[in-house]
Amino acid sequence: MKNIKNRSEQNLNDTWNLESIFKNKGEFDKGKKKALSLTKCIKRKKGTLSKKENLLYVLQKTDELGIILEKLGSYAYMKVSEDGGNPENSALMGEVLPLDSKISSEIAFVTPEILTIPEATIKEWLREKEFRDYKVYLLKTLRGKKYILSEKEERILSLQSEVGGAFSRCFDDLTDVDFEFESVNGEPLTHGSYSVFLHNRNENIRHTAYSNYYKKFDETKHAIAKMYEGAIRQSMFKTRARGYKGTLDRALFTDNIKKDVYLNLLEAAHSGFPILKRYYELKRKALGQDELNHWDVYMPLNKEYKKITPYDDGVKIIEKALSPLGKSYTDTLTKGLTTERWVDRYENKGKASGAYSNGSYKTLPFILISYKEDDIRSLFTLAHEGGHSMHSYYSAKNNPFSCYNYTIFEAEVASTFNEMMLFKYLIKNADSKEEKLYLLSQRSDDILATFFRQTMFAEFEYKVHTAAEKGVPLTLEFFRETYMEALKEYLPGVTLTPAASLEALRIPHFYRPFYVWKYATGISAASALSDRVLNGGDKERNEYLSFLKSGGSRFPLDSLKLAGVDLKEKTPFNNIVKLFGEIVSELETII
Repeated sequence: MKNIKNRSEQNLNDTWNLESIFKNKGEFDKGKKKALSLTKCIKRKKGTLSKKENLLYVLQKTDELGIILEKLGSYAYMKVSEDGGNPENSALMGEVLPLDSKISSEIAFVTPEILTIPEATIKEWLREKEFRDYKVYLLKTLRGKKYILSEKEERILSLQSEVGGAFSRCFDDLTDVDFEFESVNGEPLTHGSYSVFLHNRNENIRHTAYSNYYKKFDETKHAIAKMYEGAIRQSMFKTRARGYKGTLDRALFTDNIKKDVYLNLLEAAHSGFPILKRYYELKRKALGQDELNHWDVYMPLNKEYKKITPYDDGVKIIEKALSPLGKSYTDTLTKGLTTERWVDRYENKGKASGAYSNGSYKTLPFILISYKEDDIRSLFTLAHEGGHSMHSYYSAKNNPFSCYNYTIFEAEVASTFNEMMLFKYLIKNADSKEEKLYLLSQRSDDILATFFRQTMFAEFEYKVHTAAEKGVPLTLEFFRETYMEALKEYLPGVTLTPAASLEALRIPHFYRPFYVWKYATGISAASALSDRVLNGGDKERNEYLSFLKSGGSRFPLDSLKLAGVDLKEKTPFNNIVKLFGEIVSELETII
């Protein structure tokens, strides 16, 4: 493992091209001024939106404003992600957040005023060509009428948003920037290298990495628990202010999803507990240990199998795996991952952990990753984030700004679909029993991580938010006890120490309530759709591509149904559990 580079030491071609958004701070500042100017234009029409021409004007100017704010926000967020220790980058976020809050408060009158216009009048205007781009937006606005507050109340909520996000920002700064972990055998331990250590064949190294990692969370556990409590209280504030029954109901309403879908997912995961027990017992035997500890569960089932995949070779593999989607798709993605510099490829000091796709309507669909050529998971992560970016690319190309932005629920389908396609390509072309075992082991772990682990997170969130809404005190002990109960259910047969419950304090997605369950629904839908594309023809491929192009023009379950999978049914969830069982059976046979 190499020493971690400083940001200034990165090769330019290995970094994303954020200069394509703003060349310098001067351009960034011009964007801010333009946003404030557009805000004034919108404010001048306050009280006049009942006139058709004024409403159309405000909708058009709001689009222009939204496009600029997206660029400003994306740029600042990605600059912090590439090096959160750089004070100039942190200062950008310090400029964007109050700007967003100020503008949101000043145009807070728009939605409440639209809702004073008779619904029949709006629907009559929607028949006209000039309003075509705003049909989806206006109909969705009318649907949420009962949860929209008065102008003054909306303004207060907008002003409060900057403060409300402080809990997440504090968590990110603490864990990404301030945390310095003790080294492992003289090599640096970071968020990025932690998973590599947990794949080391030496149990002492795994145990040391695990202990050193959670030691840092243990030292700050009370502070982090308070941050998480604050984030939950903030969510409850928004929920109650708008009149939703609960935070889960608020999260599901936006996507027009019934609670039954969420509960069906939990039920399906529980049905797989016996398979999980078989799997962990198989892993214990494969490792030759008397017991399987928490720091052992990420070890692949196969014995040492080393495969180095340099970044450029990985891109070529992804291109071949996704070839059933057509040359236009693969050419666009390949150029983005290489010559067009969508990707910030390698780890450096101060860089955010994990991976994501980010961008806006008028920018490239950027990707942050810490690619490691000796870890095949990096290849799957690159394919995953490439799925997000291509979804963004097609959505922006085929929709007006007002409805281009697809939901997170749909996003996790596009990304996990790519992972499924990559696995099926690699397993088909495996040239040895060892490689096949390696891939099956990885795929089983990926299903476990994306379906079962994310559902465990979702169940934990459901329990803590429900408890909070019932008045249960949100203490550190409550978080740890609730999380330990979930670990015992979802990791049957695994030996757990008290430190295991500290995992509840390190998941950044918990600061975005009811986000993680969409990974599990995503892999369920992606499994069905990848089978459909591989076993079908032009019709199936084009229906899937139409799903990517639909953006936010439909509710997510409707878009997915048109693509060929119905998540209102239990079948997709039960089928992914079944697939996991089949892989476990195959692994048992091989081993």
